[in-house]
Amino acid sequence: MRARVGMLLVAALAVGGVVANWRPVHGGGADDRERPYIAAGQVGEAVSARSFEAQLVSVRGARLLGVGSKGYETGGVWILVRVRVTATTEDTAVRYAALIDDRGREFLLSNRFTQSLADGGRTFQPGIAVEGEIAFEVPRDAATSLRLRLASPLIDHRMDAMAEIEVPKVDTATVDKWATQKEAVVVEQPEVVS
Repeated sequence: MRARVGMLLVAALAVGGVVANWRPVHGGGADDRERPYIAAGQVGEAVSARSFEAQLVSVRGARLLGVGSKGYETGGVWILVRVRVTATTEDTAVRYAALIDDRGREFLLSNRFTQSLADGGRTFQPGIAVEGEIAFEVPRDAATSLRLRLASPLIDHRMDAMAEIEVPKVDTATVDKWATQKEAVVVEQPEVVS
């Protein structure tokens, strides 16, 4: 009898050791456990980010941006994404907007000027679609293949929803054309659309 109890005790300790030392795939750290819930989509699709839906309408690029009476030049290239945002269930704002390249680099919306569509300055009302451009300054080598990410929280995206939309790929010749363009491209301001 004592031998059985001893064997059961050893078996229980062995199982306990395995459970205590178990680690999920990729380490299972807080970043993996608490990552945002990303809903992915393509151009023209409405992608949900919990409190709003986002739709990528179009993309264009430039070397020089015209915002109000000022011009903003870049050593890389400006990427302007035209996005339609519709709040779904509550008043909300888009405070986080970034482009992610194939190497995982993150390029936040430019803070060189006010961008009322996606810097938290605009509150979206449920059911009312607003469309406008968001400008990003990216290196030329990143501009050919990007993904747009949008979320309501500015910083803490843990376990919250985030929309990710594939930006149409462009070739290097198109990026070079954008980067050498002489005339300023005017950023389109947000407007209500039907």
